[in-house]
Amino acid sequence: MTTGRGRGVVIGVPVGSIANILHRATLALIVGNRTFERGEKCFASGRVLGVESGPGELCGVVRPQEPGRLPYEVRLWVRDDGLAYQCTCPVGEARQFCKHAVAVALAHLEREHHRGERELARLRVELMNVSIAALLDGLVEHARLDDDLLEALKRICERAKR
Repeated sequence: MTTGRGRGVVIGVPVGSIANILHRATLALIVGNRTFERGEKCFASGRVLGVESGPGELCGVVRPQEPGRLPYEVRLWVRDDGLAYQCTCPVGEARQFCKHAVAVALAHLEREHHRGERELARLRVELMNVSIAALLDGLVEHARLDDDLLEALKRICERAKR
């Protein structure tokens, strides 16, 4: 990825890792419906050639629709004052959030979703080898420290009573 770190555009959003702010709804709100829909189409048509993620940033390459053009290089990153972005396309060069940046973000989100599903499937298999007593003791211990988990376990118990 050769996208420079020079100029970029910043959109004010809460500071944190890129995973904390890059959600479909947040992205659609930031870029507007038209750009988001165009980015969805770009992503769905398989034009995202690759995505790399690092701490607080995403970089990606998108194949242009027009033959003969070089692939567009996209970078999204978190700065103290919000989400910044760059793209080598004409819209990005005009310092506007483009469909290619949306497509790269959506490719990243899909990849992370699949990775999470694989991890949960592996965890489920591993949990099958844990004794019920050890599993329950672990859940109760964590529920002491996590109110959300405590409430979720209570709901499971209520559903089981029905």
